Amino acid sequence: MTMAHVRILDRYIFSEMLPPFFLSMAVLMLVLFLDKMLRLADLVVSKGATIVSVVKILIYVVPGFLVITIPMSLLVASLTAFSRLSTDSEVTAMKASCISLYSMIRPVLLFALVSCALTAVTSLVLVPGADTALKSHVFNMVKSRAMVGIEPGVFSSTFDGMVIYVDKMSSLDKIEGIFISDERSANEPHAITAKRGKLIADPESLNVTLAMQDGSIHLQPKDDRTYSLMGFDSARLYLDISNTLLQKGSPQRGYEDIGSIELVQEINRLQKEGQPAYAPEAELHKRLSIPFACIILGLVGVPLGIRRSRSGKSAGVAIALMVFLVYYIIFGTATNLAATGTFRPALAYWIPNCVMALAAGIFVFIKGREVDFMIGNRISMLYYDIKNRFNKIGKP
Repeated sequence: MTMAHVRILDRYIFSEMLPPFFLSMAVLMLVLFLDKMLRLADLVVSKGATIVSVVKILIYVVPGFLVITIPMSLLVASLTAFSRLSTDSEVTAMKASCISLYSMIRPVLLFALVSCALTAVTSLVLVPGADTALKSHVFNMVKSRAMVGIEPGVFSSTFDGMVIYVDKMSSLDKIEGIFISDERSANEPHAITAKRGKLIADPESLNVTLAMQDGSIHLQPKDDRTYSLMGFDSARLYLDISNTLLQKGSPQRGYEDIGSIELVQEINRLQKEGQPAYAPEAELHKRLSIPFACIILGLVGVPLGIRRSRSGKSAGVAIALMVFLVYYIIFGTATNLAATGTFRPALAYWIPNCVMALAAGIFVFIKGREVDFMIGNRISMLYYDIKNRFNKIGKP
């Protein structure tokens, strides 16, 4: 083959991967967005948030979605493209023209390297910045009362485990007639009443606290003979605003919000001081390991996509989902072992890539030597068998 023919072949395979890649990206992004739509709609309908504020939230969560969707879309694109080429006997024609499997993989590798670079930029730069911007935006919405979830004369259950009622609320600094039923602790549920209060928003930690004055705490009686009542001149109650929107956990700035360069500096500082740097190391290795999954998953898709049986594109998607599920299970297991201290972060976050890279190498070698264990065919047959069974069940 001449260099001109090589370039034509590379462009042809590359172009075959583009449509399924972008289609898969669109579908996956839509699924992830739908998961957030109910809460975002609640912001607009019940809390008075503007459409502009909601659009900003959607923009801030996009980088986190891209880290997931790019590797998976690449796997779908690789599988679908070579499934189509195999079904139309174009792979057979290429082999008859003395084009090896390794030559066919070259454009896939280029596609994977581009995807890896995009995912790396997203994971190392965009995601930490977007997380920080999202929490800052939520904080600003709280200051404008759009997300506080406290309305005068209305019992609000916006915050998990609590019901809040206020008589009057002319501003965040002037709240009167406060009643709170706090059942976050099942062992000690209690009610809080206060004559006055105000919401304190801390721009440094992005915390929101309800400061109350001249009130009392009523503990639930353990029997009919006792009743516990404690008065206070002033008290503060922390409100977890992030839990009411998109994510669980404290809204305080953690290692996931720190820039990658700053994260490396923090690791070096802790190591010099002789302190454990497990948490920042885990976050750094997570950011580094995910982009390399693009290269591995892209290469896995090539041998699994080349099958002798004629099957549609839906079978390729089914195989892609199964492969990604296996990767996700290995990734989750390794990181859980790291959380218990069994594995170090550097080892835990790279085990899934090593396992999948080994599998990719074996599959490519076997397929390159024309040894077919019918793995892709068996998965396709299983998929269509299940599909046919469901179709029969659905028929009257």
